[in-house]
Amino acid sequence: MIKFIYVTDRYDIKREQVINKVFDIVKQHIKLPEYIEIEFKDLNPNVYGETLLDTRFKDRIRLNSMLSCKEVVIPFIHELLHLNQIHIGLLSGRRDGSFIWNKKIYKTSKNPDVKEWENLPWEVDVAAKEKKLLEMVLKNV
Repeated sequence: MIKFIYVTDRYDIKREQVINKVFDIVKQHIKLPEYIEIEFKDLNPNVYGETLLDTRFKDRIRLNSMLSCKEVVIPFIHELLHLNQIHIGLLSGRRDGSFIWNKKIYKTSKNPDVKEWENLPWEVDVAAKEKKLLEMVLKNV
């Protein structure tokens, strides 16, 4: 089940329907929590989504409110894969801003550039899986 949270955006039934359909398809292929929260918020224009590693917001994905129904699919799948990593214990965050991936601590620079970020092991893992999931979703939408 998905709870939608609108911070800086208005309710959009079509976008919610797309997200629910994608979630139903993806959860058949990867382990996800039964209950997740989707927060729509104005993010940096270069940020399409993020999965929160804060225990106060467990199982919450934040999506850029500027994304249309069509544009939201790829970032949502990407963030669902991160949620899967968190849910199965592969990825977690620490209070000092570092990350734990597969029981190993990773520290990033304060403002990592795109190249540094894309080469982090949890991003490499998502990149390897997201195309296949997207194909499954597109076949079933």
